[in-house]
Amino acid sequence: MIYHDVYIEQAVSQKKRRINDGLSILCVVFILWTLFLEVATLNLAFTILIVIFIALIVYLQHNKQTDFDYIYTNGVLEIDRISGGTKRKNLFTIDIEHLVVIAPSKTEPVMPYVGKRMKTLDCTSHEEVPYYTMILHNPAKDEDWKILWEPKEEFLEEFKRKQNTKVFINKQ
Repeated sequence: MIYHDVYIEQAVSQKKRRINDGLSILCVVFILWTLFLEVATLNLAFTILIVIFIALIVYLQHNKQTDFDYIYTNGVLEIDRISGGTKRKNLFTIDIEHLVVIAPSKTEPVMPYVGKRMKTLDCTSHEEVPYYTMILHNPAKDEDWKILWEPKEEFLEEFKRKQNTKVFINKQ
């Protein structure tokens, strides 16, 4: 028996949220208004508000862009979220043996899980592209997870090879 290492990686950029830009502009307006009130009343208590608004602008700008890395290595799937292009957080790492089902979202194989209360992670770009729903069983917490993601064909083919009866690929 010949053993081959399998490594598949994919990066997905989430669509930028316009609400962050609007909130940042609103914060700048509040900073200018608060600065005017501070000068007009000579009350330094407004400085606290200015610092809070500046901190909020920094937070909004840092979390403006979100990316996801899907990494599959020898039967283990890992999905990381990258915020602001700098901060990486592992959302989960799980063995593919715990896969319940993978199918295009809103199709027959995943319908029994629609509306069911479970931990749900949205790792999609929020663009108008088809995405898949993956149901996993987390044995450490004895619970099911719903993962929304946009895997490339290479992921799906490898998962199909490993778990043939649990993977449904939408061939168009």
